Amino acid sequence: MRFRDKLVFFISIFILAGSWSISLAQDITTSDCMECHSDPELTKVGKDSIVISLFIDENKYTNSVHGDLECVDCHADITELPHEENLQKPDCATCHDDILEEYLNSVHGRLYAAGDKNAPQCWSCHDDHYVYPSSDSLSTLSIFRQPKTCATCHADPELIKLYNIPISKPCELYSNSVHYKAALKEGCYNAARCTDCHGGHDIEPSSKPTSHTNRYNVPKTCSKCHQDVYQQYAESVHGKALEAGASDAPVCTDCHTEHNIKHVKDPSSTVYSSVISKTLCPRCHEAERIVTKYGIEKNVVKSYADSYHGLAVRGGSVVAANCASCHGVHDILPSSDPKSSINKKNLPKTCGKCHPGASNEVIKGRVHIRPSKTSKNIIYYVTIFYYTLIILTIGGMVLHNGLDFLKKLKAKFREETPVTFESTLTQQIERLTLNERIQHFLLMGSFTTLVYTGFAMRFPEAWWAAPLIRWEGGFAFRGFLHRAAATVMITVGIYHLYYIGFTKRGREHIKAFLPKIKDVTDLIHNLKYFLGLEKEPPKFARYSYIEKMEYLALIWGTIIMSVTGLILWFNDFSLKHFPKWVSDVSTVIHYFEAVLATLAILVWHFYYQFFDPRIYPMNTTCLTGKMSAEEYREEHPLDFERAISEDKK
Repeated sequence: MRFRDKLVFFISIFILAGSWSISLAQDITTSDCMECHSDPELTKVGKDSIVISLFIDENKYTNSVHGDLECVDCHADITELPHEENLQKPDCATCHDDILEEYLNSVHGRLYAAGDKNAPQCWSCHDDHYVYPSSDSLSTLSIFRQPKTCATCHADPELIKLYNIPISKPCELYSNSVHYKAALKEGCYNAARCTDCHGGHDIEPSSKPTSHTNRYNVPKTCSKCHQDVYQQYAESVHGKALEAGASDAPVCTDCHTEHNIKHVKDPSSTVYSSVISKTLCPRCHEAERIVTKYGIEKNVVKSYADSYHGLAVRGGSVVAANCASCHGVHDILPSSDPKSSINKKNLPKTCGKCHPGASNEVIKGRVHIRPSKTSKNIIYYVTIFYYTLIILTIGGMVLHNGLDFLKKLKAKFREETPVTFESTLTQQIERLTLNERIQHFLLMGSFTTLVYTGFAMRFPEAWWAAPLIRWEGGFAFRGFLHRAAATVMITVGIYHLYYIGFTKRGREHIKAFLPKIKDVTDLIHNLKYFLGLEKEPPKFARYSYIEKMEYLALIWGTIIMSVTGLILWFNDFSLKHFPKWVSDVSTVIHYFEAVLATLAILVWHFYYQFFDPRIYPMNTTCLTGKMSAEEYREEHPLDFERAISEDKK
C-alpha cells in the first residue's frame, strides 16, 4: 500500500474514532450523571485532605442559566461512565470567548496569565453549577450575595497584605451603605453593587486610566444610575475642573465616600447637613495648597464657622444653612455665573428659601465677612472700636478696683480703719424698696441667662455649654431661653422707664443719678487717695461716681443689646427692609457689647458686691434693701442726714 493510501486510511480511522467518542459523550445525559451526583453524601478528598462534596442539586441546576446544557457540554473530557475522578476544569471560553478577552485584560486575568494560584477564575465568582442571573436572589452576584462573594478575597487579611490592596474590608463597609440597605429594606434589587462600579470581568485598579473607579471616570460610572446628578455635576465648577484635568477636583467619592455611602439624612453620612460645613467642604477650601493653587478665596470656612449659621451648626442644629444650602449640592457654580445660586441677582431667591421676603437689600453686604485692614468695611471699624473700648474700659476698672482693694487691705493690716462697720448706730436705712429689688432680681436673672445662653452659642464646643446644647433639641431650647430672657430684660427696661418717669421715688433716683462735675473731681480725688496723695477719701452724695457709671452703662448696654438683638431676632424683617450689612454690624455689636457688659459686671459690680474688703463676703443690700446707718454715713456722708430724716418719717 502506497504511503498516501496509508495516510488516508489512518486519518479515516482517527476521524471515525473521534466521531464515535463524541457520539458517546453526547449520549451521556444529565440524568445519567445524576445517578451518582444526586447523592448528598458523594464526596472526594482534595488537596490538604479537604473533603469536597460532589453533590449536585438537579433542581437548582435545571433552573440555572445553564440548565439546558448537558453536563458533558462543559465537562468535555467525560467520554464514558463511570469517568475519571480528576477532571479538567471546564473551558468557559467555549461559549464566552468575548468575556475571556475582557477577563484576560483585567487585574484578575493578568494574575491568572502569570500563573498566580490566587487569581480568581470564572467559578470563583459565578459558582460551579448554579449560575443564575445577577437579578436572581440565588445568584452569587445578586446584591444580597455579591458582597460575600467578593469578600472571599477582599476580606482575607493575607491576600490584602500580599497584593497591597489599599482598602480592607470594603464589602463590610458596603453592607452598611445606602445601596445595600435600599435592596435589603426597600426591595430595590437594582441598587448599585460591587460590579456596577468596579465592572464585572474588566476590573482594573483605580490607578489605571481605563478603570471604572479611576477618579476621572468616577462621575461617569455613577451616572449609570444618577444621570440627572451627573449632568448637574458636569456643568459645575468641580465637573469642569475635572474635565480640564485637575486631579484634585472633587468627584462623587470625595464627598460621598466609596463603599460606605450613606443617605443624606443619615446622621453618620459624610454629607449630613450638620457635618458638610465642618468636615466636608473644609477639606479643600481650608487646604492651603488647593486654595493657593486655584486662587480660591481664603478664610471662607472660618468666616462661615463664626457666622450665625456656622455657630448654629457647630451647636448641633440640623436646620441651619450650611455650604450646600447656598452654593448648591452638585450644581455648584462661581458667583460670576448668572445661573449660580450665589450670583447677586439670585441671592434674594437663595436667601428667601429660609428667610421669606428677603429683598434686594440682601446683596448690600458681603456674605463671608472677614474684617481686615485691606477690606476696610464697617465691620472692621466696629471691631477695632470695641477692642479699644473693652481694653480701655475694663483695664481702667481693673486698675481702679485694684488700687481700692490694696488701699483697704493695707488699712486692714495696719488697723487704720475698721474693715467692717461696727457702731452704736443700729438704725437701718432703706436703700432699695421691694419694687426696686424685684426689678434688680429680674434684671439679674435675665442678664445671667442671656450671658450663658448667648456665649453657649458663640462657643458651642466649650465644656460649660454642653449641658445646655449637647442633646437633641438643645440648640433650639437654648434659643428659646435666650429670647425669653431677652423679653424679660426688655420688659423690665420698659417698666423702669415708666418708674423713673412717672413715680416720685423714681424721679428722685434719676435726678440723683445725673452726672455732675463733682463726679469727675471725686474720681480724681479718689485716685489720689488710693496713691496716698490725699489723706481722706472724697465725700459722696446719694450716689457716687462708681454707681452712676454702672447705672448709665446699664442703660446704654440695655438699649444697644435690645436694638441689635431685635434686628437679629426678626431677621426675616431685617433682610427685607435693611441692607445685609445692618444685620452683620448688629451681630458684631451684640457680641462685643455682651463681652463688655459681662466683664464690667465681673470686674466692677461683683467687686463692690462681693470682694470689697468692707463688705466681704457679700453686700446684702440687694436682698434686704437696707444699709446700716453707720455704713451709710461712711459711704454717703453728704446724703446721710437726708436719709436719716426720711427713714424716721
